[in-house]
This record gives sequence, structure tokens and C-alpha cells, in this order.
Amino acid sequence: MVVMLGIGASLGAVVRYFLTNLIKQHQQINFPFATLFLNISGAFLLGMLIGIKTTPTLYAVIGTGFLGGYTTFSTFNTELFALIHDKEYPGAILYAMISYVIGICCAFLGALVGNWL
Repeated sequence: MVVMLGIGASLGAVVRYFLTNLIKQHQQINFPFATLFLNISGAFLLGMLIGIKTTPTLYAVIGTGFLGGYTTFSTFNTELFALIHDKEYPGAILYAMISYVIGICCAFLGALVGNWL
């Protein structure tokens, strides 16, 4: 079980790395779009996982493992701190608000979709 969880976390981190680089190559302004996308999509996927009422083992491997490696709360916080440090206050407020409000909404929507499936 622990090995499966580790494999899931490793795969999630690898996907996060590649998506982060892909998104950063195409962005035009200094804003943490990659982390925002990863955390919001991860919230939706975790909500779906909860909504489909999966087994504890599958939840551990996909939810804790893969999605734990895929999403990144620590990067969110350091990027938010960097925006505040650089006195990019409107961007910092926007980033925090979108991350929390849209993230919670996406988790809820994911749970609804999961229940529907």
C-alpha cells in the first residue's frame, strides 16, 4: 500500500512538473497561472474522487498520492508571498481569492460530478 501511494505521489509530481513548464512557456504576464491551474484542477479531481465514494485504498493512492503530488499548497503560499513582497497587491489578492473561492467551488462541483457518475 505504501509503495503504491509513493508511486502515485511520484507520478503526480512528474505531471505537475511538466504542466508547470508547459504553462509557463506560454504565459505573457508574471502571474502564477500554473500553480493556480494545478490546484484548482486538483481540487475538482479530488472532489470527484470523494463524490464517487471510492475505496479507502484507491483514495489513498489517487487522492493522497497522485493528487497530493500533483497539487502544491506550499508553492501557492510562496508565490503569494512573492507577489506581496513585490508589492503586487492586486495580483496577490486576486490569486488568493481565485485559489480559495474557485478551489472550493471546483471541489464541490467535482463531488457533484462524482455523485452523478
